[in-house]
Amino acid sequence: MSRVWPFFLLVGVGVALVRLRLLDGRMTQGLSAYVYWVGFPALLIHSLSRLGRPSHDLFLGLVAYACIGLLLMAATVAAGRTLGWNRAERAGAGMASGVGNSAFLALPVTAAVLGAEAARLAAGVVAIDFAVLATAGVGLLGWAAGRSVWRSTVQAFHNPVVIAAVGGVALALLDIALPEPLDRAVGMAAVSGSPVGLVALGAALGLSEADNEAAPATAPVVLATLVKLAAFPLLVWLAIGLTPAPSLFRAGATLLAAAPTAVNVFIQTRTYGVWPRGAARIVALTTALSAITLSVVALLLTARVS
Repeated sequence: MSRVWPFFLLVGVGVALVRLRLLDGRMTQGLSAYVYWVGFPALLIHSLSRLGRPSHDLFLGLVAYACIGLLLMAATVAAGRTLGWNRAERAGAGMASGVGNSAFLALPVTAAVLGAEAARLAAGVVAIDFAVLATAGVGLLGWAAGRSVWRSTVQAFHNPVVIAAVGGVALALLDIALPEPLDRAVGMAAVSGSPVGLVALGAALGLSEADNEAAPATAPVVLATLVKLAAFPLLVWLAIGLTPAPSLFRAGATLLAAAPTAVNVFIQTRTYGVWPRGAARIVALTTALSAITLSVVALLLTARVS
């Protein structure tokens, strides 16, 4: 609970600023733009560049995690088509079901619950979340915005968050360090990414519905929430168990898979204009429920590891 409450406090700040009329829609767009272009890319470069090269067994575990994430995102999109959702709902719910708040919330919880070594081994999952799953999600948003599947996937690599994730992973694999002054500047910007994103999320939730914009449907929000908090960690536990990855990595990756939907999903949907209110509700709902679900998963994993 103590790990989750700070997130709610920052979201509450955004809601309060809107209610007090200190922030309006245009200002909220500005906050989102800062996180999109500066805060979150800096965070990814700063954190992912320090991961180092994974061992063979650990690499197979990361591949299993990525495959489960992509499978669940595709399954959510397919279920939405069967249920008659429009493209925006399918793309937004699909991305929200796969990209988790692994960096800001679940990784610190992993270190606190399973130990520093488990967190170190599972840190590669953050790279998968943003270099693989977020790339696929951005491709879905481009498709929902009217581009072809191929074009939207290619243009996902023009996205600053995707570029930063791929660049951070490349620096880690090549064992290249940024020059100290540049690294220090990137680190300063990285610290701001999550707090500003959470305030922007709260502001979006606090804004009244636009006259020409209907409230998001309930079904996509509920399905994405169930997939992210229940199906994802369960399938990750089973899939990584089929690989030679260390058991401590399996436990850490499962806990990261149980993370709520990342604030970045809301930032991306808002930037693309694809179902941002629905994404905001999924982020808020999964974060609220994660106070319970993360605790339950942590207890089960602790018992299993011990």
